[in-house]
Amino acid sequence: MSGRDILSGIFRYAKTRIEWDIHLIQLPNATNPEKIKRLVADGVDGLIASDLSNTVLREIVTRTDVPFVFIGSPPLPIPRPPGSKTSFVGCDDIAIGALGAKHFLSLGAFNGFGFLCAGKDPQWPNLREKGFRDALAAAGKSCSTFMSPTAADERMDDKNLAVWLKSLPKPAAVMTYYDPQAVQAINICREHGIAVPGQVSILGVDNDGLLCEFCDPPLSSIQPDHERAGYLAARELHALMSSARRTSRTLVSPVIGIVERESTRPLTPSAHIVRKALEFIKSNAARGIGVKDVVAHLKISRRLADLRFREIEGCSILRTIEMRRLELAERALTETERSVKTIAKESGYRNVKTFEAAFRRKHGIPPSAFRKR
Repeated sequence: MSGRDILSGIFRYAKTRIEWDIHLIQLPNATNPEKIKRLVADGVDGLIASDLSNTVLREIVTRTDVPFVFIGSPPLPIPRPPGSKTSFVGCDDIAIGALGAKHFLSLGAFNGFGFLCAGKDPQWPNLREKGFRDALAAAGKSCSTFMSPTAADERMDDKNLAVWLKSLPKPAAVMTYYDPQAVQAINICREHGIAVPGQVSILGVDNDGLLCEFCDPPLSSIQPDHERAGYLAARELHALMSSARRTSRTLVSPVIGIVERESTRPLTPSAHIVRKALEFIKSNAARGIGVKDVVAHLKISRRLADLRFREIEGCSILRTIEMRRLELAERALTETERSVKTIAKESGYRNVKTFEAAFRRKHGIPPSAFRKR
């Protein structure tokens, strides 16, 4: 799922901005060393890769000095010849973890929180776990982390995970590094009589539609902007190939949001009210809605709506509407060439001055400077 989205972003950039002759290496050719070596020997101008577990590809990347962009978080630094042009594009893993924590906190009062880390390799950067843990700590909550012992086989891994899941205070909220882990956790809960989401709510990452809809119950999942990551990677490779810049840099793709399914659900009526408000704001912020529109949608008093919102979200309804509008504007500024005035109107602002003032409060610079940066 994420791989196809990344390719979609690469092709979108290549199709609309430049003329590229693209050579796509995928299975079974991705495991054929001769095909990979022949392609590079023919004189490629740049490389994009998202998996360096292939030893042949890793060897080529570390020996050739052609511009190279890696998509993802490599577990170890990539050694390259002196003067090589290298950049990295990844998802905002800290933001992904923080969003997972914020989502669970909005659902009600869980007694336990847990995170399933990525893989068994201690070098793997578990930044999502850090984002999750730090966001919970800011709310006065602690987090239990599960990582399989390096020597554990699949059966032992399942056994250890079952013990850990049973040990969490119930109701518990568990975030996983990616969707396959979440499916594994759901299956283990079912085998051991742990109700999902009654006793344990489970959240994945990547929003793999096939996996998320197939498991029982269907899995809620955070959706990173993988398509945007592919677009950024192609744009960065183009810049590396067409300029003298040799400074390595890291670009971060934003998070789209959470696709909610049955594996997570509100624990309290208050959480349900806030979730309903958030959904309305997300869908209608660009239409110029105000607090009174949100309150009318909820069909409760403004005082109660504000009280519940501050209790769970920690900010006002008005502030949340503004942040959603700014989010839409930021995306338009980075992905389109529309004027600031047009973007302000499309994001729900009555006039460009109000938009620019709100933008400066958040970023400290005007929209035009943000776009150039």
